[in-house]
Amino acid sequence: MSRSHRHLIQIVCGVLLLGILGGVFALVAWSDQPRIRYASLKCVYRQIYTYQGPIDVVVVGTSRTKYGVSPQEISTVISDGKKPPEVVLNLARSWRGTQQMFQEIKDVQRERGITQAIVVEYSREGVVVATSQRYYDYHPEHAALVPIDEFRTDPELKPREPAYLRFRDLLELGQLRVDFSLDRWLSGKADANLTIPVQERSVGVSDGCAGKDRPLKKAANASWRKRVVPKGTTWEERQPVSWPIGMINNDAQRQAMKEMIVWAHDHGLEIYFTLIPRYLDPPASDDYLARFQQTFGVPLMVPPKDVLADLNDGGYSDPNHLYEPGRVIYSRWLGEQIKAGDAAN
Repeated sequence: MSRSHRHLIQIVCGVLLLGILGGVFALVAWSDQPRIRYASLKCVYRQIYTYQGPIDVVVVGTSRTKYGVSPQEISTVISDGKKPPEVVLNLARSWRGTQQMFQEIKDVQRERGITQAIVVEYSREGVVVATSQRYYDYHPEHAALVPIDEFRTDPELKPREPAYLRFRDLLELGQLRVDFSLDRWLSGKADANLTIPVQERSVGVSDGCAGKDRPLKKAANASWRKRVVPKGTTWEERQPVSWPIGMINNDAQRQAMKEMIVWAHDHGLEIYFTLIPRYLDPPASDDYLARFQQTFGVPLMVPPKDVLADLNDGGYSDPNHLYEPGRVIYSRWLGEQIKAGDAAN
């Protein structure tokens, strides 16, 4: 092969490489649009971007909050007869992922505005499977759901991990973003968000993304009771307990929560962290609540034993999720906590 042919091949390969890299960058930039990011969370997209008007209280969390918190019940409690009533929006979706919850809050503030408070479900710390997407409290589609600019701070959320692991996770986020972007482009998954017209709601409409309740699973609840309540004892005999705070795999969760607190205060908003217990969970100990407050500088709202007893008495559709009877009980209790917090501030 002559030198000129070799140079020509090198030039063609270089142009192709630049074209591929340019295409990847263009694809990722395209995927930063909200309608693309929220391709798999269409209800959340609709609530943020196709309805107008400010929100008084925004609630975020996992499926426990999705099915366990009624924005209408909270609005009724905190409005206390005021007309128009407070507007409460529940943007909870399945899976953990505190960083992605924070992004939802920032998107609501940027697009519609938040006037009063944010409520964030707190997931207790614990050991989970050792894959980076769950180990570090990421939502399974974290790489697709947050703006690409958020990736640059990811290593800072895990200060106790070795540098090579933080670099690995950053590369993995980039790879996943390209994969998600390509899938959304080829499949048209985000196209449905294009067809939703911007709607103007009447003042005072509280809403969420729960949809139909999960089916009642009596057998699962009965099996869970046998597992967690020792034979010959009752739930009422269970003593308050503590759970871990400070595990290394939850560094990112804690850091994201601390950033939420600063952000809320900078925007003149109250912030409430709440724990939604599982069926037959014991009450939280005073020591646990004190350690939470010491760690974050704000309290953790946990239902007292009498409310837990009411929830356990037919409030759960399965061991992890409330349904309508329990949702009403929990939401009214939560609304009272928000109302009391607002009065104190």
